Amino acid sequence: MFCRSFLALLSPVALFVGSHSAVAADMPVKTHAPVAGNSWAGFYIGATAGAAWSTADASLDTVNEAGVLYRPGDIPLINALGSSKLTSASATFGGKIGHNWQWGSYVAGVEGDFSSFRINKSASPSGNPFLSAPPYIFGFANFDTNVSSNWLATLRGRVGYASDKAYFYATAGAAFSRISFSNTYVAQSPLGLTLDVESSSVSKTKVGWAAGAGIDYALSTHWIASIEYLHVDLGSVQSSGLVTSTGGGVTTATLNYSTKLTSDIVRGGLAYKF
Repeated sequence: MFCRSFLALLSPVALFVGSHSAVAADMPVKTHAPVAGNSWAGFYIGATAGAAWSTADASLDTVNEAGVLYRPGDIPLINALGSSKLTSASATFGGKIGHNWQWGSYVAGVEGDFSSFRINKSASPSGNPFLSAPPYIFGFANFDTNVSSNWLATLRGRVGYASDKAYFYATAGAAFSRISFSNTYVAQSPLGLTLDVESSSVSKTKVGWAAGAGIDYALSTHWIASIEYLHVDLGSVQSSGLVTSTGGGVTTATLNYSTKLTSDIVRGGLAYKF
């Protein structure tokens, strides 16, 4: 009797629950779409700032002309004295523009930049290189060498892997800069009549190469922070000058210089992606 009464009380409740369950089953279920990863594709423009550590290797090759000015044994000593390694550390800043394409997690692009690249270093080695037998104890030679540059541009490809907000890439391409070299020389050599003098200079826009790696980080949909390392090799510039004697003699020689400029650059950047 009690069971029949209890079941009679539950019947309306079961009917209510069952009817609402059927309605709920027919209602559409609201789900959240997966959050899309950051897109690296598109154009961007920005600014860079950092530091450059540069080296200019000025190598001397001395050649006697028809009227011999130097004893053959002295030439290696002259070359060693006149060759200089000039190092420079300087700040660098500029602008960049580029475009990326993306295929899943893989990103490739092209970037161009223009920045300050200030180098202005001098060396003034002096000594007596005329010491082959017999040594010329009254000899001396003095070199004044200067290497300078003011700007650097690169045009590079970039390729790498993106993990949502971070893009890790390697980069390589062409580098451009104008390099200026100048040299003056004064000496008293055993075969010279009086003082030997020479001067030469060259200023040339060079095309070299740049390679490195970096990380871009998406601060937001449009803003990108970056840090990058580049090694730049601008090749060599050549300069030649004829050594003449102030006494009017016919003894002569040529000083041939080859100056190679390289740099290691670390810089940060901030860019806006369209």
